[in-house]
Amino acid sequence: MKKNLIVGASLGLSGIEAVICDDQFNELEKQSKPFPGRLGKESIVAKFAKVITSLTDFHMCYAVGVALPAVFDNSDKKIVSCSIKELEGANFYQLLSKRIDKPIYVLRRNYCSLLAEQAFGAAKNVQNAVLVEIGRDIAASFLFSGKIYRGSNNAAGQIDKIIVDITREKRNKAGEFGALVSGEGLEALTGKSIYQILKESPQSELVNKQILRDLKESLITGLYNVKLLFDPEIFIINGDILENFHLFKASFADLKVPIIKSELGKTAPALGAAVAAYNQSRRKSS
Repeated sequence: MKKNLIVGASLGLSGIEAVICDDQFNELEKQSKPFPGRLGKESIVAKFAKVITSLTDFHMCYAVGVALPAVFDNSDKKIVSCSIKELEGANFYQLLSKRIDKPIYVLRRNYCSLLAEQAFGAAKNVQNAVLVEIGRDIAASFLFSGKIYRGSNNAAGQIDKIIVDITREKRNKAGEFGALVSGEGLEALTGKSIYQILKESPQSELVNKQILRDLKESLITGLYNVKLLFDPEIFIINGDILENFHLFKASFADLKVPIIKSELGKTAPALGAAVAAYNQSRRKSS
């Protein structure tokens, strides 16, 4: 009989991932669904919960870890900022608790991704690393001397706000000048998301070539600043960019730090959420 099962799930603009693991974190089953779209917060949470509860042995799990692309308030429950704008201001824990009668632990997505890479992936044998998720969600997380740095308000890693060129036009509705491309500026200019641009052949349209050059320039400038600040052994790259990683490989070489593709890919945040839920459950029971 299966026992000591734990669920990890992640929600982001790239979709929903849910995994159920045994006590050794062997993945027993996984469910994936596209991002449910621009719905109200209740509908988004309902669809997220449906993916989790569709796991065959969900009823046997003892806890659920949730990874969100968000910054939370001091209670770690109310969302202060999020790449899914409909969730800003929401108490995600409270909304999900109405639909799932299990202990729930809600965490930042970038923290969970690095936690999984540290336990099972590309960061397993390093002490200092930076994980960068690039695509429909953009964020980073930092491993210092074997520990994940979360910041004084658990808000570290918002690299989409890094200023890379103060002379540029405003790139997004928040009004930052020359911020590391968050996608909002590009979409306003072209009608296409970064993900759509990367999915299409960059040779198909002149505008795609120009945007790709601009994206590379902003991205490498931002990551070079991160390199100077944190001196990592490696950069771990995750997110939608992996689908066209070859387009950026030569540019990444300019950083002169090993650039490693995530070994866990889209499963990393969900698996990291399961690990975090396991750790927090143990602390509560001890």
